[in-house]
Amino acid sequence: MSEINDLKATRERLRDLARIVQVTRQALATMIRENDWPDGQLSNGRSGQFADTLEHIGEVREGFILSQRISPQATMSELKGLVEDILLDWKWVQELNLSIAPSSQLEPLGEQLVVYNHALVAMSVLPRLPSNVVTFPQRSPTYIDLTAPTVPNEVLARIEEIERIIYQAEISPARRLDYGSFRRTYAFFEASHWLVSNYLKSLLDE
Repeated sequence: MSEINDLKATRERLRDLARIVQVTRQALATMIRENDWPDGQLSNGRSGQFADTLEHIGEVREGFILSQRISPQATMSELKGLVEDILLDWKWVQELNLSIAPSSQLEPLGEQLVVYNHALVAMSVLPRLPSNVVTFPQRSPTYIDLTAPTVPNEVLARIEEIERIIYQAEISPARRLDYGSFRRTYAFFEASHWLVSNYLKSLLDE
């Protein structure tokens, strides 16, 4: 019985994931379409629009942390850098005048790993995403230049970049968004949506 309940919970989490990546991709596409990004003058951030997205990326970050295991090949400097990134490197939050309130509830273990692994696959397929699904306005419909992260520090840096760009789109004038970071973030949600549409649809429809 517990296995059935676990399967139902996982399926509901995947449905929620599918909704979030689709809505986020559409919202970022609208920002481009309405403002002729990046050449035109962009509108201000859309307060509240990305609340679910930020919560989702927070769970991706948690999943990353929970998934880490100390590798015997890891050097002390690599481990030190990873710990500092996870626990201490929140300067960008302070720069945006944000505060993070600790939760008073414990989150159930497991869902974070689901969303993290989906995010990891999305990052990995980016360079090979079919050209007919690439919608970012650029000369060639490809993300071949967006290499997949291969070590923990690179994965965490990409997660933090996505989180930072979504925060900025939420509260700051969009004209301040860094082009490269915005493109990588847009591409991530495009790849996430492609994965959901092509590989999770049958499961979600059950």
